[in-house]
Amino acid sequence: MRLGQASPARATTRLRALLKEPAPLILPGCFNAMSARILEHAGFPALYMSGYGTSLNLLGLPDAGLIT
Repeated sequence: MRLGQASPARATTRLRALLKEPAPLILPGCFNAMSARILEHAGFPALYMSGYGTSLNLLGLPDAGLIT
């Protein structure tokens, strides 16, 4: 389900449905909202976001509890 569609399903429901598919699920990593939007428009059904990638993008430092 894409952003802005009329009746979005719960994210957990969509992820469970994707995990039940027989094909492997390829999830690219995003590090901020812009990269998430780009990956969404590229057609990926889901993505993941890591604390390290977010911290590195925001502060230029590893994830060592500096953001929280």
